[in-house]
Amino acid sequence: MSTYFYGMSDLELVGHVNAIPDASELSQALAVRVKSLVEKREDLARELGKTRAELLELRISIGEDKLDAYREIVENA
Repeated sequence: MSTYFYGMSDLELVGHVNAIPDASELSQALAVRVKSLVEKREDLARELGKTRAELLELRISIGEDKLDAYREIVENA
Protein backbone atom coordinates (compact mmCIF):
# COMPACT_ATOMS: atom_id res chain seq x y z
CA MET A 1 0.00 0.00 0.00
CA SER A 2 1.38 3.42 -0.87
CA THR A 3 1.96 6.17 1.66
CA TYR A 4 -1.00 7.98 0.08
CA PHE A 5 -3.38 5.44 1.59
CA TYR A 6 -1.62 5.37 4.96
CA GLY A 7 -2.51 9.05 5.39
CA MET A 8 -6.24 8.38 4.99
CA SER A 9 -8.62 7.93 7.89
CA ASP A 10 -10.56 4.67 8.16
CA LEU A 11 -13.70 6.23 6.74
CA GLU A 12 -11.77 7.81 3.87
CA LEU A 13 -10.40 4.37 2.97
CA VAL A 14 -13.89 2.89 3.05
CA GLY A 15 -15.18 5.66 0.81
CA HIS A 16 -12.25 5.12 -1.55
CA VAL A 17 -12.94 1.37 -1.84
CA ASN A 18 -16.66 1.93 -2.33
CA ALA A 19 -15.93 4.49 -5.07
CA ILE A 20 -13.96 2.00 -7.17
CA PRO A 21 -16.39 0.94 -9.88
CA ASP A 22 -14.97 -2.57 -10.29
CA ALA A 23 -14.09 -3.26 -6.66
CA SER A 24 -14.60 -6.88 -5.80
CA GLU A 25 -17.52 -7.97 -3.71
CA LEU A 26 -15.07 -9.01 -1.00
CA SER A 27 -13.47 -5.55 -0.92
CA GLN A 28 -16.86 -3.90 -0.66
CA ALA A 29 -17.99 -6.29 2.10
CA LEU A 30 -14.78 -5.59 4.01
CA ALA A 31 -15.24 -1.86 3.55
CA VAL A 32 -18.76 -2.07 4.96
CA ARG A 33 -17.49 -4.00 7.98
CA VAL A 34 -14.65 -1.54 8.55
CA LYS A 35 -17.11 1.35 8.33
CA SER A 36 -19.35 -0.34 10.90
CA LEU A 37 -16.41 -0.90 13.25
CA VAL A 38 -15.19 2.68 12.86
CA GLU A 39 -18.64 4.05 13.62
CA LYS A 40 -18.87 1.79 16.68
CA ARG A 41 -15.43 2.95 17.82
CA GLU A 42 -16.50 6.59 17.46
CA ASP A 43 -19.70 5.91 19.43
CA LEU A 44 -17.69 4.24 22.19
CA ALA A 45 -15.25 7.16 22.27
CA ARG A 46 -18.17 9.60 22.69
CA GLU A 47 -19.66 7.41 25.41
CA LEU A 48 -16.29 7.24 27.17
CA GLY A 49 -15.99 11.02 27.08
CA LYS A 50 -19.48 11.38 28.54
CA THR A 51 -18.70 8.84 31.27
CA ARG A 52 -15.48 10.64 32.16
CA ALA A 53 -17.35 13.94 32.45
CA GLU A 54 -19.99 12.32 34.67
CA LEU A 55 -17.27 10.79 36.85
CA LEU A 56 -15.60 14.17 37.23
CA GLU A 57 -18.93 15.73 38.23
CA LEU A 58 -19.44 12.97 40.78
CA ARG A 59 -15.95 13.49 42.25
CA ILE A 60 -16.58 17.23 42.53
CA SER A 61 -19.94 16.60 44.19
CA ILE A 62 -18.36 14.19 46.69
CA GLY A 63 -15.65 16.75 47.44
CA GLU A 64 -18.25 19.44 48.03
CA ASP A 65 -20.21 17.11 50.33
CA LYS A 66 -17.05 16.35 52.32
CA LEU A 67 -16.28 20.07 52.62
CA ASP A 68 -19.83 20.81 53.78
CA ALA A 69 -19.60 18.03 56.37
CA TYR A 70 -16.25 19.37 57.62
CA ARG A 71 -17.67 22.89 57.91
CA GLU A 72 -20.65 21.56 59.86
CA ILE A 73 -18.35 19.68 62.26
CA VAL A 74 -16.17 22.75 62.78
CA GLU A 75 -19.18 25.01 63.39
CA ASN A 76 -20.69 22.61 65.92
CA ALA A 77 -17.42 22.02 67.79
